[in-house]
Amino acid sequence: MGDGTEYDDALLGLPGFRVVVVTEDGDELLVGIETIRRAAGCPSCGVIARTRDRLRVIIRDLPAFNHRVRLVWSKRRFSCPDPDCPVQTWTERSDELPDRRELSARAGRECTRAVGQAARSVASLARWLGVSWATVMAAVRDYGTPLVDDPGRVEEVNSLGTTMRAHSPSWSRRAALAERALERQATRRKGTMDEHLAATGVLQDHVAMANDDLEEACDRHKGIPAKLFANELDPNAERAKPR
Repeated sequence: MGDGTEYDDALLGLPGFRVVVVTEDGDELLVGIETIRRAAGCPSCGVIARTRDRLRVIIRDLPAFNHRVRLVWSKRRFSCPDPDCPVQTWTERSDELPDRRELSARAGRECTRAVGQAARSVASLARWLGVSWATVMAAVRDYGTPLVDDPGRVEEVNSLGTTMRAHSPSWSRRAALAERALERQATRRKGTMDEHLAATGVLQDHVAMANDDLEEACDRHKGIPAKLFANELDPNAERAKPR
């Protein structure tokens, strides 16, 4: 399946890459790819590099034709022919297939969009791509953090409007139910307080007795100066001497 034609390259949709072979592995597609570059210069001295060997790098991509897709990149490792060059070997790099990442860049961006805009769960995306939850979450953080930190993502606020949600029948019905629930809760609290006061009847009796004693003392000391009356109520107070 797949013969490396331009049609396959167009379906791949990765600039700078071409399809070498496409095979099926169960319910997944294995797409062998390589770069189309013919020569590479040394990043240090600029001398035309030699291809030393190739590395087999597997990266998860977006599903295609109802199949999960694994890209198998035949990644070239170059060497500099100049013996005096400080750079001896290096490998190909691509922004669309980042190093030490399990997902392609477009798969990571799609996961970020699905979580942020479509409110899809990370677990569902992990099942969709055939990777772990941690892999998808790492991609969402990598590609989503710059979007959140971008100061231009929210325009300047010129005015605030009111929502019609509060006037909808369903919202009013929910508000009425919530109000009745609060009323029932307040009734239960009042009943609990009444029970508490009934249980503390002894304390109420003491308060009533104290009030009776105070009224009796007031009747008994009518016409007596206030200082002498205070001495009568407080046995420990210093007695005022009559003149």
